[in-house]
Order: sequence, then structure tokens, then C-alpha cells
Amino acid sequence: VAGVTLATAVVAANGQWELSTDQLPEGKYDITLSIEDNAGNRKEEVHEIFIDRTPPNAPVVTYSDIVNDLIIMQGTAEAKSQLIITDSNGNTYTLTVPDNGKWSMAIPYPSEGKFTITSVDAIGNRSDDVPLDIMKETPVISLSPDSDSGTVGDNITRDNQPTFIIGNLESDVVVVQVDINGTVYNAEKNADGVWFFTPGTPLADGSYTISVIASDAAGNQKNSLPITVTIDSTLTVPEIALAAGEDNGASDSDNVTNHNHTQPKFTLQHIDADVTGVTVNVTHNGVTDIYQATQDADGWTFTPPAAWNDGTYTLSVTVVDRAGNSLQSASLEVTVDSTVTVTADSQHDDAIDDATATAVTPPESETVNAESATHLRTVPSAAEESVVKETAYSITLLNADSGDEIDRSISQTPSFEISVPENIVNVSVMFEGEEFTLPITNQKAIFEVPLSLEDGEYTMDVKFIDKDDDFLIKEKTFSVDHSSADIVNAMNARGKTEDDINDSPSTSSVGHNNNGAIDVFAVNEVTLPVDNQEEHA
Repeated sequence: VAGVTLATAVVAANGQWELSTDQLPEGKYDITLSIEDNAGNRKEEVHEIFIDRTPPNAPVVTYSDIVNDLIIMQGTAEAKSQLIITDSNGNTYTLTVPDNGKWSMAIPYPSEGKFTITSVDAIGNRSDDVPLDIMKETPVISLSPDSDSGTVGDNITRDNQPTFIIGNLESDVVVVQVDINGTVYNAEKNADGVWFFTPGTPLADGSYTISVIASDAAGNQKNSLPITVTIDSTLTVPEIALAAGEDNGASDSDNVTNHNHTQPKFTLQHIDADVTGVTVNVTHNGVTDIYQATQDADGWTFTPPAAWNDGTYTLSVTVVDRAGNSLQSASLEVTVDSTVTVTADSQHDDAIDDATATAVTPPESETVNAESATHLRTVPSAAEESVVKETAYSITLLNADSGDEIDRSISQTPSFEISVPENIVNVSVMFEGEEFTLPITNQKAIFEVPLSLEDGEYTMDVKFIDKDDDFLIKEKTFSVDHSSADIVNAMNARGKTEDDINDSPSTSSVGHNNNGAIDVFAVNEVTLPVDNQEEHA
């Protein structure tokens, strides 16, 4: 070079030769190559060479997008250099950088998103490797199945310290954080390599926006899409009660219902709006049945699908809300009593001596016309199961002038003593178109006719109502014969006393007509002594 011999070499047997020198600095040179054989023949050639020991600049890499499993990359590098991309799986991809130094390439996404990019110039100088670590996967966060107490996937839970599972993470992720309403918490990784997060303190009931941030060793970060989680750990305790008008026992709060209400309606109260199930448990004679409650414009109610037999029923209501909370009400005991229990004093008029008399069960609607003496009363059919022991209630005319087939009063304002059994809470008398409610004292009620009656036959009705609001109407027929007082007075004037009047034992009966009505009648026989033909009885 420039007249200076830099190196010599011997041509190998295969005709190949090689010269090496480090005496030339970088630059462009004209090199004269001379070759001479053993005969002394010599030949020279001139060649232009470049000395370049400087590697190209490291390529600059950007990526515009990740589409499916492809990384779309672009960047800059030395023009005409060769770009070599090697991923973490050992795969190599090459391209020649255009004259403008701008390049682009799409390659399959490698595991963990790691690869290196190198630029090699035409001389063979190699740039520094450029490592790249790209995070492709977007993390996801969800409620743990153990914490998702409502419908699976609805993100509603009764657990106020729920566990969240973080998934779709790349293997080189080193930090995972959970953002709850703007407050960031660190997640943990269990022995199985699963990332999870459980709040250290209970969350108050309400809705929360929750997302996750995943970071790898290279500092790449990916944020999940946010989810909304609702914490609902509370539920109002429900109540069950007889509906209005169904509690018709001795009071409107004793939970006793009668013959008109053997399928009583119940109202269910304090039922939260978000409940998804409302059931009623009914226990009777040791057997529990479960029924679905119904909801209408007025709220939640329950009515048995069939009439209940007499007895005690224990009810409770169970509610379940959308978060899976479940509560049961306090128990309610309800008594169904559809039968009037009738008792009587066998020593008085109108007594029933039959120890197995039929229980009287009034119809739902009974019309009584006191003036016309027409009384419609019914008894159960023979098919009914309940047959109870009963006797008639006694109605005694206190100032009777016995001896006629019906009770006869010599007073124009007769009085009656009415026997009242223990189960009766109300007694009233319907007479001459009016109803009179009587006080009860020591199981007796006294009725005094409030007006002066003319001689003749009269009928009155006595209505007995028990604590279950069942009732029985008993008819009493009597007559007023004010003239009898003259006979008694005449006998007294002749030395006779009332003891001379011999009373025969009274008899009475209750008969059942073919139509089911009850006939009550009394026979009383009285013998009057006659002194002479001028006295008349």
C-alpha cells in the first residue's frame, strides 16, 4: 500500500492464500496485490478496500401492536445492515434494513415475550444486542368461587372479606397489585403459583370498582379491565302474621282462626327488595311442608293450597337474597278451630241427654229473622270427621207458670236465666226485631224483657259466640198468660199454696230434620187442683 509492503504469504497447495495486517487504520485504500511463481513470472492487480472496525449502532425498536399471537414491530437501524431477531425459544428472524434505515417486522409472540435484536453491517461488525421484553397478556381479576355466594358470575357476595383470583399472567410477572376504588393493595402468590388477594379488613356493604396491575421484571405493566363487585352482607329478618281479618278468635291477636278461615291468608313482612326466594315452612303433627310464597302489588303473602284440619300449625318464613344471605323468621303458632263445643245442664229445659250429640257448625252466612220466627241453622254432614260431645245450653224462664207444653209466664215482663259454658265469650238475645247483648256473670246471663207483653205466644233467639267466633243460635218459645195470676191468687185465698201445684218432670229433645236443621222443643206438665165447679184452671 503506497509502495510499502505490508505482508507476504505463500499460496497453499489448493491455490488459496490469505494476508492479514493490522497496520492500516480505518479508511479507503487501493491495495496492489503481486503474485510471483517459481519461474519468476510476476503479476500485479490493484483492489480498492475499506477498513471498518466500528460496529453499527444498536437498532432502535418500537412495536405498534400485538395482534393475536403476532408482535408487530418497527424501528430504525443502520442502512443495509442485517437485522437479526432471536426469541427466548431460540428462533431467529432476519431482514435487511432498507436504505432509509427504517424497518418493520411481524414475528410470533415468544414465551414470556422476550427476544433480542442485533444489527450486523456489511463488513460483519455486530452491534450490541438489544434485549426486549414485551407483555402481551392482559391480566384478569375475579371473585374466588368460594367467595361468590350469589349467582355465579354476578359479582355479588355476602362475604365482606372476599378472595379474588388474578389470572392470565405471564410467567415472568413479579408484582401484582389490586386497585379497589383507587386504593392499591399487593396481591400474593400461593404455593401453586396462583396470584390472589384477600382484604385484610372487612369491606363495608356497597359497590366497588376493582382492577389489577401486573408488572414483569423488565418493568412492563398491564392493567386489567375493571370489574364491579357488590358486598351485601346484611338481610332484614322477615316476619309472618295472619292477614287482616283472619285472626278471629277471642281477640284479634291470639292467632286463632275459625271455620270461615281454614285456609287462612298470611302476610309476610320486612322482605327486602333484593330477595330471590321466599318460602314458608309449615309444621303440623310433626310433619313439615315447604311452600313458595307469592308476591303481588300489596306485597308477599301465603295461603295454604288446601284447607287445614283443626289443630295447631307452626309457621316460619325463610328468605334468600341475591348475595346468598339467608334468614328465617321467628315461629308463628296458629290454631285452627272450626268447631263449636256445646255443653248443657241436664237439669233444665231443652237439655240433650244424648252423650254423642252432633257438633253444630254454622254456615258461613246465617240469616235470622226474629220477627218471623224463621231460623236457618245447619249441622255437619255425616261424612264430617269431627263428632263432639255436646248438650244444649239451657234457657230458663224464671217466673214460669209450668203446666203447659210451652213455658208460660204469668208476668208481662218475663225474665230468663241463660247458662253460659266456659268457651262462650258473648251472649245476645234477639227479640221482637231487636238484639240485646247480655253481660255474663259466673257463667250466667239474665235477660229481662224490656217491655210489657200482651198475653200470647212469643219466640226469642239466643246467640252464643265462642272465642273462635263460631256461634250457635238457640230458639226459645214461651207464652205470656197474665190471667193465670188470678188463679194462683184464688187458690191462695182458699188456703192453697204454690206447693199444691204438682210439677211433672220436664222433658225436652233436640231433633234433626232431613234438611239438617235443628228442632228444639220442650214439654212441661203442670197439674192444678180444682176446688169446685166455680173455679177454672
